[in-house]
Amino acid sequence: MLNQGNYTFFVQKDLSDWFAVEYGDFSSMIGAFFDQKTPDQAIVYEALIGDLGDVAVFDGEISYDESKQSYRKSTEEVEYALGVKVTKKLRRNDMYGIVREQVQGLARRFRAKRESLGSSIFNGAFSTTTVADTLSLCNTAHTSDVGGSNQSNSGTSAFSPANVEATRRLMIQFKTNRDNIQAATFPDMLLVPTNLEEQAYELIKSKGKVDTAINNPNFHEGKYKLAVWHNWLTDQTNWFMINQRQMKRFLRWYDWNPVEFFFAGEMDTLVSKHAGYMSSNVSAVNWPFVYGHNAS
Repeated sequence: MLNQGNYTFFVQKDLSDWFAVEYGDFSSMIGAFFDQKTPDQAIVYEALIGDLGDVAVFDGEISYDESKQSYRKSTEEVEYALGVKVTKKLRRNDMYGIVREQVQGLARRFRAKRESLGSSIFNGAFSTTTVADTLSLCNTAHTSDVGGSNQSNSGTSAFSPANVEATRRLMIQFKTNRDNIQAATFPDMLLVPTNLEEQAYELIKSKGKVDTAINNPNFHEGKYKLAVWHNWLTDQTNWFMINQRQMKRFLRWYDWNPVEFFFAGEMDTLVSKHAGYMSSNVSAVNWPFVYGHNAS
């Protein structure tokens, strides 16, 4: 508990405003990656649907097909809260903003929690982040329950121009869950950690071939948007190739209750409590938007 004994010369005023200003002064990556939704139930279910079959020759009678229900993914509400306690005497005598700093710190912690929650999708891509088929987001054998073959969207290649191109070709070859050609998986984004930012920037900005004396045009120039999730991607060698349109179809951010700041007072102790609260969760429904490399 913050008290007068620790800080004897301070006074504090409108804490709610300071929380809001500090919370807003932050550049988040969440909007770039997630389709953000407000759920109307504590557990949200997302269902995948099987693809249709091939278009048949018309021989005087139309051939009919139907899609089938495929895997289903559930996401459950998770609540988060954190607060500070302040004595009335400290608030009255806080001339240097110590209480304000605590509240601003509270806002930063909620921003950090949300960024950590969002980046967990990629930090756990090869292990803990699971999609509707119950396998990890990036996996060598994604299954289909509507007749399609197993498919891979996971590799171990280090970041390099050659490996970027090899991965692009692999993504283009993704099939639907009934093994039809899928034209919507052309990658247009590279997601890298801080340590790979320079290499990735050179790859998409250089006019000539990267790191060679050959003056051939750089095939990768301008082909991808570069996303660097500074500090939040925990592995500094892993990297991801992404189709942004598909990503917004399959990555979900659920806010049952957006971040709130509130306070209450205790009559007997003259202590005020200032806290933040949110109820949020994230989900990766399906995998074909991404190809990840768990590089060593």
